[in-house]
Amino acid sequence: MALRYPGLRRGAAVFAGVLLAVSLHGTAYADHDDSGTDPDNRNQGVLEVGLTPNGATATLHGKNQLERSVISTTWGSGDIETYDNTYGDTGWHGTTDCTNWNVLWTSCDIIRIRFNESQYKTVSQWRSLGCHEFGHSGDLGHRSSGNDGDNNSCMRVEIWPENYDQHDLDAIEDGV
Repeated sequence: MALRYPGLRRGAAVFAGVLLAVSLHGTAYADHDDSGTDPDNRNQGVLEVGLTPNGATATLHGKNQLERSVISTTWGSGDIETYDNTYGDTGWHGTTDCTNWNVLWTSCDIIRIRFNESQYKTVSQWRSLGCHEFGHSGDLGHRSSGNDGDNNSCMRVEIWPENYDQHDLDAIEDGV
């Protein structure tokens, strides 16, 4: 005799529907999600931690670029903490990670951005780097020539544009 569980079947159907909705939600920008620094809200406090002039330049420009999106920022204790140091020959100019996930592990309460002072960069490159790392704090992933044909997104890793393009701004709005 087969047992039937109508509530379980309904629950499975609802779960499948939620999964489908979640997977469809970010479809247009699926290649743009960094899968690791989802901001917990649209209001982010930015805290500079002992920055050099280069790190301050990167932070100010990155904060200003994020302000162009649906995310607003303030100075002070925060959601986004920026650091710079001579981290050595790490292979990266900057890195962004989450240091404090919310209780459900669905978004990041504190995002850490680190700028590497080990390699020489022009002022324009520092601005691009700030834009790029703050883009990760808005949940943007890397872009390539395949999805940035006009070479104007600071989310590119092999060139140094200083600003978000409209695709980046739309992706932040769609993801937050």
